[in-house]
Amino acid sequence: MKRSAIVGLVAGGAALLVAGAGVAWWLTLGTGPTGSTPTPSTPASASPTPPSDPLVAMQEQLDAYADACAEPAASVPEHCGIVVPWAADLAELSGVAFRIEQYPVVALSADGRSFDATGGVLVATATGTTRDGTPGAFTYRTDEWALRGEVSARDDQTILSVR
Repeated sequence: MKRSAIVGLVAGGAALLVAGAGVAWWLTLGTGPTGSTPTPSTPASASPTPPSDPLVAMQEQLDAYADACAEPAASVPEHCGIVVPWAADLAELSGVAFRIEQYPVVALSADGRSFDATGGVLVATATGTTRDGTPGAFTYRTDEWALRGEVSARDDQTILSVR
């Protein structure tokens, strides 16, 4: 499934072109990743003019994507850079809740074709059934949450695709 997030880019005729293809998860303005359960839409703020700094617009869009990734779910969402080792503590997962303590920060590659958003801090609490059959909840933390992907352009819009 492909989803697209379009960040308006109005910068003196600048355009980024990306050649090649690959498996990518396309960000959608206002929505995030979907897993085994639907993810509710994340409202996007309406702005009559895009921010003058394209990197700021990309960061805002990636933050909205991260918020959608961090919605409570029945399983760990795909294409969100999230790994929760719940199987080490639980026999069965019934749900996982997330808390973003710090968003990953977007940095463009030198050629402008890809991005790395690193330095995120994410806390996940997994609930379910332990190996002895009792209910359990376990909390995990990462100080190295990251999202990575490609950058492309279409007309005057920049598109981020998360791997």
